[in-house]
Amino acid sequence: MSIHNIKVDKMRYQVNSLSFGLVMLSLVPSVISLFSIITPPAVVPTFSTGIEILLSILLLLLTFLGGEKAKAYQKKWGIALIGFAGMHLVRIFLEPLKLFKLAQLSQAQFIWIVIEIVLACVLLVVAGVITIIKHDQLMKHLKEVEN
Repeated sequence: MSIHNIKVDKMRYQVNSLSFGLVMLSLVPSVISLFSIITPPAVVPTFSTGIEILLSILLLLLTFLGGEKAKAYQKKWGIALIGFAGMHLVRIFLEPLKLFKLAQLSQAQFIWIVIEIVLACVLLVVAGVITIIKHDQLMKHLKEVEN
């Protein structure tokens, strides 16, 4: 058995901690971006602000669930993590852009929020891709072991 096969075989007994760590790390800029959107003194809360908060909470919960499932090398959840990254990108064009157009956020605040959301997206995409690759490696190895 080669070194590569041994590493892949160990995946049967070890969790995908790299992807899980990246997912948990992605929660940090996501939460910071939410508070960067809702806490500036110039922001006047509206119904859409409440929707932004609910959407963010839902994405945080789904992202955490995705991280837990990615630990077990579940490919569909690796794909879901990439989808969650897309949902985060859509968030840029909802409340932050609206507040920027209404001059309730400065350009610097808006850019900071975009950077935070993009960072969360990058971390989620990397975690999703790693999960998918490791899942495929593990499935290929398990087929070889069965034969």
